[in-house]
Amino acid sequence: MNFKKIGLTAFNTLIMAGLVAPIFIFAQTQIKDIPIRNQIQKGFCARFSELSLKVDQRIADRVAKLETKKNERMNNLENRRDKRDNRRIENRNKWNANRQEQYARLEARAITDAQKQAVAAFKLTTDNAITARQTAVNAAITVFRQAVDNAISNRKSAVGTAINTFKSSETSAAEKVKTACATEGVDQKAVRETFQQEMKATRDKFQNDRQAIEKLNISTFQESKKAAIDKAIQDFKTTMEKARADFKAAFKAPVATTTPTE
Repeated sequence: MNFKKIGLTAFNTLIMAGLVAPIFIFAQTQIKDIPIRNQIQKGFCARFSELSLKVDQRIADRVAKLETKKNERMNNLENRRDKRDNRRIENRNKWNANRQEQYARLEARAITDAQKQAVAAFKLTTDNAITARQTAVNAAITVFRQAVDNAISNRKSAVGTAINTFKSSETSAAEKVKTACATEGVDQKAVRETFQQEMKATRDKFQNDRQAIEKLNISTFQESKKAAIDKAIQDFKTTMEKARADFKAAFKAPVATTTPTE
């Protein structure tokens, strides 16, 4: 028996086994993994309708939260305005009652016709000045509130546009997935990753747009209102200084009057 030949044959057999075995194992692994990948990929397409519904529900929930937040802001704004209006009315009523008491004291001091005429002139000038001041203050407040309301309306419109853009982008991404999933042999993992990337970009854009929209800057409106009210008060003070001077000339005595700020 040729032991050398047998040994060589055995050696060759081992070499072939060493080469073939890994290939066979790799092939088994590949064949075994294919159904798993197909199941995962098939699961994404099969479950996409459900996933899409969840996305739509999240969008609807987000829109509802934004609407609730907007209504809360408007209610708070209206409440603050009502409180300020009521406080302004109360202050004006208080100043009016105080002014009538001062008028009564001045009339009691008037003895001569010139003094009585001076009191009447002082009352008329004061009443007209107060009416002018209150009218100017009311106008400044009205202009300010209209500007704020317009800004709020513009913000509401911008939010609506951002939401519609988000919905449109989400719908477009979903349609791409449906079209891709209907294609035989498509790489569904790539489809899923593309969809996730598009949705992330869509969400990021919406968040950036929303944050920019939420920042409502009314400082310019406030400055304009303050300037108008300050002017109204200064005009009132100037008028009253002259009225007091004319009154003193007739009575030759100082007249104490208060200066309301609204």
